[in-house]
Amino acid sequence: MIARDRRYGKRPVKTRVGIATAVLVGGAVAAAAVVASHGAAPAATSAAYASRFGNEGTMISSALNSWSWSRQSSYSQLAQVTQARQFSQTTHQGKMLAVQRGIVVLATKKFLILRSANGSLHLWLLSGQTKFQNVSSTTAGTRALTADASATQQAMTSGNMIPATTLLAGSPTMAAALLTPNPAAQTVTIQVANTSLTVKVTVSRSTATVSQTATTPATSMPRWNPTTFTQNAWLPMRGLARGDLALVAGTRSHWTLHAQLVLFTPLSTADVGNGNGNGDGNGNGNGNGNGNGNWDGTTASTPTAAATHC
Repeated sequence: MIARDRRYGKRPVKTRVGIATAVLVGGAVAAAAVVASHGAAPAATSAAYASRFGNEGTMISSALNSWSWSRQSSYSQLAQVTQARQFSQTTHQGKMLAVQRGIVVLATKKFLILRSANGSLHLWLLSGQTKFQNVSSTTAGTRALTADASATQQAMTSGNMIPATTLLAGSPTMAAALLTPNPAAQTVTIQVANTSLTVKVTVSRSTATVSQTATTPATSMPRWNPTTFTQNAWLPMRGLARGDLALVAGTRSHWTLHAQLVLFTPLSTADVGNGNGNGDGNGNGNGNGNGNGNWDGTTASTPTAAATHC
């Protein structure tokens, strides 16, 4: 794959008029679990999760178990999980396994937030055992990331990241909004279903303000403990940062998602061009970023007042 600088500012940044209006609605980012930046209360709705039984669980389990001795085997298994274009979970040998493909909204020391192409947001807890791997220089890793031969070929042969970005982020316009500092506050709120944990992230310019209502333990239920902290919105977490394309695989326990393996490819604003992507995997389309669609199983026609559970 053609080498790419991680972040804006590392290479010339093209000015794209219309990103703010196409992706930002009323000062808030048009994505799942969005709250109006003026303080409007979100209308919470129950999340819908599709559980599947069969080969998906076997492949995810094999990918996680193979990582320590054969990364190529893990890549191969994840590349075959083609039905998990966004978020998917399944029961395997008494465990709930989960996998998600998408674009990183925020990476912190304790968790990361991933947004899929359909707009659904999920919060994944991190631990010292979570494995991170930049796959931008490997064909097998990129194939695992995208589960798409054409997107992988274009990324590796010519450095064209539009197809992969469209598949994982929904459109280059959405990706550009996550890569570009903006003075208008972009706010997302995730409520983890059946727990007391709600996480609200507000990004203004290059600063992310994070408020959470409960702890994020690895082996027990979240416990009520409101805290707030700030960090650079693009602060890398073991190489992973806001705006990267990523695949996360792991488990669900105590109603929370626990990341065991994170594959990612850094993006820059130069990679996503002017945001013309139709979502067909070929990078040829409108990329309107209007925010209307299926939010984690719930249709929201007014994204600035929508919220979701993770």
